[in-house]
Amino acid sequence: MKICHMTSAHDSNDSRIFQKECVSIAGDDRFDVYLVAPGESRFEKNVNIIGVGEKPSSRIKRMLSFSKVVYREALKLDADIYHFHDPELLSVGLKLKKKGKKVIFDSHENTVEQIKIKKYLPGILRSIISRLYYNEETYICRKIDAVVFPCLVNGKNPFDGRCKQTVFINNLPFLSEFSEVDKKKPKYDICVIGSLTEERGITKLLEAVRITGCKVALAGDFSPSDYKEKLESKGLLEGVDCLGICDRPEVIELYSVSRMGASTILPVGQYPTVNNLPTKVYECMAMGLPVIISDFDYPKEVMKTYEFGICADCTNAQEIADAITKLKNDPELCEKYGKMGRKAVEEVFNWEKEVEKLVNLYLRILNSEYERRI
Repeated sequence: MKICHMTSAHDSNDSRIFQKECVSIAGDDRFDVYLVAPGESRFEKNVNIIGVGEKPSSRIKRMLSFSKVVYREALKLDADIYHFHDPELLSVGLKLKKKGKKVIFDSHENTVEQIKIKKYLPGILRSIISRLYYNEETYICRKIDAVVFPCLVNGKNPFDGRCKQTVFINNLPFLSEFSEVDKKKPKYDICVIGSLTEERGITKLLEAVRITGCKVALAGDFSPSDYKEKLESKGLLEGVDCLGICDRPEVIELYSVSRMGASTILPVGQYPTVNNLPTKVYECMAMGLPVIISDFDYPKEVMKTYEFGICADCTNAQEIADAITKLKNDPELCEKYGKMGRKAVEEVFNWEKEVEKLVNLYLRILNSEYERRI
């Protein structure tokens, strides 16, 4: 069974698309897995990667011309299932469906809500563009075979009535990746890994860091491009280690030399509504690190079963600082929260459980096609 993943926006080594969804399935003898993505062609970890060159820096060019390149290369493969990962490939998914292909849209986030906070769009147009996107997404998703989405939103399925079937597959950590990692003498009090934006609470966190005087490492890209300069102008990056984008061994090493993790996302866009935690929070839990996290409804609900850290009002730098100080000054509490987080990942929040959902989805779609033909 030939499965073709497609992306025009993500790199070919993307942790969710390649490392989890592609590599995990490629280890199953029932599937031949292909990934059409920016970059060079190669064969890695049983995945056939079809490189389509460097992606344009312009979003418009990527949507209008680069997506056509992805489509042409994917079509050549004549796959049994096409699994695409970007909203800009919705029209490509529709073209493939019209050619009789089985098609899945993997919506990594609630794009309808995220459009409303995109700073590169004029504020007056965001709601209009969001509505237009919702209509297009609904039209196409009703025609293709399935939608993959991470979780419920405010306890509801955002694609209910808008597609043939929805499968919830969360971007959780490999339990095995963290099973044999030892903690080392702390070099940092706090580590933050991922997109470094104001919406993700980086400014408020750094204000809290200035209050506490603790040692922090930031791993990831600052966005937009002038955000780092704005932080520097306020003196908020003094004494902060900015490590840039790290590969997986570097990420694991950073966790191992940190006392705690933090996810101080602000209550904007999809963030306060989704019924899951940020991937990097799950990774901190897998590593046995306590986490300071925004006091949204879902984290507070998880805390009732697995008390893995402290929920704080992340619009308030002093409240974040108080949480940092509490954890820094109480090693026993840190150890307790770390053990509970690790237990949560072992029991529930791991990729080994999620991949079973993906395999079952593929088999359902392929079996329905087989039954239709006979």
